Amino acid sequence: MIIDSHFHTGFHGYTPDSVIAYMDKYNIHKCWLLTWEEADPAIRKLYNHLKAEDVLEAREKYPDRIVPFYAPDPSRKDFREIMDDYLSKGFKGVGELKVKYRWDSYETDQYLQYVNQKRLPLVFHMEVDRYHFISPENTLIKKIISKSLNGGFNGISRKYIENFIARTGLFKKQFQNNLVYFPGYLLDFQSLEEKVAQYKGITYIAHGPHVWNNISSDVDSQLTLNKGKVNQEGIIGQLLSKYPNLYADISGRSGYNALTRDKAFSKIFLEKYAHKLLYGTDNSLLNQQELIKSFKLPAYKEKQMFFENACKIMDNH
Repeated sequence: MIIDSHFHTGFHGYTPDSVIAYMDKYNIHKCWLLTWEEADPAIRKLYNHLKAEDVLEAREKYPDRIVPFYAPDPSRKDFREIMDDYLSKGFKGVGELKVKYRWDSYETDQYLQYVNQKRLPLVFHMEVDRYHFISPENTLIKKIISKSLNGGFNGISRKYIENFIARTGLFKKQFQNNLVYFPGYLLDFQSLEEKVAQYKGITYIAHGPHVWNNISSDVDSQLTLNKGKVNQEGIIGQLLSKYPNLYADISGRSGYNALTRDKAFSKIFLEKYAHKLLYGTDNSLLNQQELIKSFKLPAYKEKQMFFENACKIMDNH
């Protein structure tokens, strides 16, 4: 049995029917289907609204295969009422919470109070803040420049472009005038730890590049996804060890990258934390199943990641 604990409809062209086709192709029994809702995105180009209505449609069409989640934006004054409504329709958790707030903000704290009261699982995305290059023009050359400055070549290209501008002064004004601040998503580990400790009725499930770059204690902030040998376990492992109500899913390019950058370390990490990790893909289709199997872990640890942890979380809520 396999449960994909992180997937979306309306993302990368997936419809309810093609989600099921994907599941059948990869022998996936059930799928946690998540939304993404931001009322006021910091940078609209980075936002892809993934509707609760689409998740509900998939759930109603395939009730035995879809586990529906919804994360209304914390700034909505009606988030309690709308979440109550979706819970009454069979929704099982909150996710994906991917918003520009900090863990210690008023909006987030009010939100967590509700989730804690309902004793729900919460899937959340962590991503660092940065300046994003937005060009007012949409020409091919501007698209190439934008891609190079906004994470192209894993962030390396931006480093060299910025160094060139600093040395020569060329394009400096144009570059600076087109930078827009992106505040990141739920990016503070210290405040996260405080909330995990405070609201014990929530099962937190961590996800995203800021989570998985911190599989290592050494983090290079210039790289979108950190590479290379892991010399010492980072904060995400420490928090998984410390808090029974904190889990992480390995979905997306960030999770895949974390487990492939140093496979000797990853094998140790998976053996240690198999009881706290969930299999998922986040529509990335990077063959995470084969990756997990390649570590040749004991069968019971594979089962924990592939479905038992997800079942345990659902049984507890």
